Amino acid sequence: MANTPVATLSDIPRRRRGRAALLIAAALVLGAGAGTATGYAVQYERPPTPLGPLAQQGLTTPKPIKADDSTTYRSINANRWDRTDDDLTKMLLEAPAGAEQVEHGYKGVGDWAADWFNDPGRGLRSINSGDVRRIAVAHWYAGDRVTVSITLLQFRDRTGAEAYARSQSSYLPDTKKGAGNDGVPLPDGLKGTGRAWVYSKAHEEAGYLPVHQARAIARVGNIAMYMEYLDNTGTISEKDIVDLAKRQVEQL
Repeated sequence: MANTPVATLSDIPRRRRGRAALLIAAALVLGAGAGTATGYAVQYERPPTPLGPLAQQGLTTPKPIKADDSTTYRSINANRWDRTDDDLTKMLLEAPAGAEQVEHGYKGVGDWAADWFNDPGRGLRSINSGDVRRIAVAHWYAGDRVTVSITLLQFRDRTGAEAYARSQSSYLPDTKKGAGNDGVPLPDGLKGTGRAWVYSKAHEEAGYLPVHQARAIARVGNIAMYMEYLDNTGTISEKDIVDLAKRQVEQL
């Protein structure tokens, strides 16, 4: 059976409004206005009627409840406010002293997909299918040697963040596409939320210095964190990428 195309607003014919319909509508408006004015005049002459007592006295406000992995933007209310629903850019690590910060703020999903994927259109469809809410990025240079970039992707719920973190982690152990090793888990105090990888081999390209790479991926609630660490002068210490990722996750 062929799929029936979904109609859009532009496909739905507009209802034509003739002169008679406009006249009837105008008469209804005038009639309602006259009735409202009469009602106000009558009410003005009457003494005010006191309000009745509340059916339930002494209403109390529930105590705030700490959000957890089951708390999403749909279940949060005034008494269950999750810090991750505040300004997401506040949760990005700031560039260290002496580093040049070149980016720190929100990024549109389309712009991010264009930078991130080889096939931006397909990537955009994929990321939208996971119900991404917003993306915040930070990027800095430490001298002419180290480059660090951090991406925080906040999804509608935990499922989207888990799927993204899992898909990005899946290729990193691969020798050709990724780091060529299994990486190391982030500290136990972070409840096993992610891993860090230092690439076994430097990336080499004709005309450029070899680039050593490291990655860290983690999930906290409905936020997925992706960190990239590049160094064009020497090997990267596993401790450096783990410590940086630990600080970012703790800030979440």
